[in-house]
Amino acid sequence: MKSIYKKLNVRNSLEALKAPDKKIKSYHYGLALLKSYLAFLVVVTHQFSRKSTKNTLILRITNDTSYHVPCFFVLSFYFSFKNLTSFNKEKIINRFIRLLIPYIGWPFIILLINKIYNLKLGKKLPDTYEALKAQLIWGSGYIGQFWFQWNLIVSTLFFVIIMFVFRKNFQFILILIIILFYYIQYSGNNLAKYLNLKKNDIFTVGRIFEMIPLGVTGLTLGHYDIINKLHTFKFQSFTVSLLIYNFIQDYKVFSNIRGFYYQGIELNIKAICLVFIFSLFPSDRIQNKYLIKIFDLITRYSAGPFYLHISIRAYLFDYNDNIKKGTFLGIIINYLICYIISILGYKISGKSLLRHLFC
Repeated sequence: MKSIYKKLNVRNSLEALKAPDKKIKSYHYGLALLKSYLAFLVVVTHQFSRKSTKNTLILRITNDTSYHVPCFFVLSFYFSFKNLTSFNKEKIINRFIRLLIPYIGWPFIILLINKIYNLKLGKKLPDTYEALKAQLIWGSGYIGQFWFQWNLIVSTLFFVIIMFVFRKNFQFILILIIILFYYIQYSGNNLAKYLNLKKNDIFTVGRIFEMIPLGVTGLTLGHYDIINKLHTFKFQSFTVSLLIYNFIQDYKVFSNIRGFYYQGIELNIKAICLVFIFSLFPSDRIQNKYLIKIFDLITRYSAGPFYLHISIRAYLFDYNDNIKKGTFLGIIINYLICYIISILGYKISGKSLLRHLFC
């Protein structure tokens, strides 16, 4: 079976697949759909109020969405494994560029919009140099979800160093690291205990102890080509993954073990199960060009909603009741606005590096 990397064409941690290349007959649409779904769950987590509805279906699909971050992190390093382990400096530098452009670009853009918004409407959104400085240093401030991007950048640098120092044995070192970091996470011996950091700083830096094991998981899946091998046992893989996920979900196996902010081991296992389940999507059977275009439209711009949704919520909070009340309709409105901005921004930026802001 051909390597999955020949079927995948992924730009960055939150970005779905590129438009189909004519030379490639099939794509991993299952993982692309998973990433789009996870991006939607990010908006749900930051905006939805369970008090805003009694609809049992909505309450069910918006319940316990905390696995979106672990899944994103696992997928990010699974997708980037081949480039990182190629020891090709150009490919590695390109990954940092793709991560840094939105990390640096959006804080400046949103700060400018905040200034205009405050000036014209008399609001009090963050618009100072100090806010920008904190945002760029720690990935939190007025774009709180960028702690994730900060962790991606730092984790990538960490893994690159490990791989260059331990070229032949890097996978063994990574396994030792995941054990060490889970000890640090659950023993409480992390930076929050020893350093006098501000709340946002503790949040961003402390999360490293949760994110590194997830990154190692993604790299391990890539190293052993596990997802590709699962396709030989599709039914068994799907059944076992679903059973394990539901068992952990229903019986709270790790309920008394707390991580830094998440229950790291529990959510790591959930993330692996979800990645396995979605990876079994029958990509090879999708040949209809119109269906391919629909999938591409649905999955291609999932980065935009992640980068923009909190800011869009702030801008609309006083002017849209659905946004203010945190209704499910408000989530859809926010997501669609971010998605439209992503599409337009990507079309306008063309092939320039600015496209990484939107996709």
